[in-house]
Amino acid sequence: MIKAVADSGPFIHLAIIGQIDLLRRYCHPILIVPQVYKEVVTQGTGKPGALELAEMYEAGAVQILDIVEQQLGDRLRHASPPTLSSADVMVVALAIEQQAAVVSDDSGVRELAMRESVPVIGSIGILVQARREGAISVLKPLLDQLIAAGFHVNPQGQVYRDALRKVGEM
Repeated sequence: MIKAVADSGPFIHLAIIGQIDLLRRYCHPILIVPQVYKEVVTQGTGKPGALELAEMYEAGAVQILDIVEQQLGDRLRHASPPTLSSADVMVVALAIEQQAAVVSDDSGVRELAMRESVPVIGSIGILVQARREGAISVLKPLLDQLIAAGFHVNPQGQVYRDALRKVGEM
């Protein structure tokens, strides 16, 4: 298991395909910034991931933390592209403070984390790991469900093909 700071995407995406429990399987503790909880649960009421994240928080599987070192957040905010939200920057800042990995599907968040030498995994990486360990029996139908739900990955692209190749489905 890895100590992880997650943004909204994996909660939403894994909930869409009924695999949100994989976050608990591979990440402990799961840390989030308050903005992520607000986005998924408060603003996302009735949408995929809202009920699941609320339940995970109530059960103690998810902890909500603010960053302690505001200067770190300020430094990252100034160094990040303007397309990244304050919440996105705070996810990376909390991961740095907590010496944790970032769990995100957002390319901007992933790039900022990697630039700061923070390990990164996304929903597809979690699904690949689950497939390799037998926690799920097939990967391709789950990837196709994500794409049908609007997940931004090209079924003809490198990420899709690499994921299937890693688990012997291509």
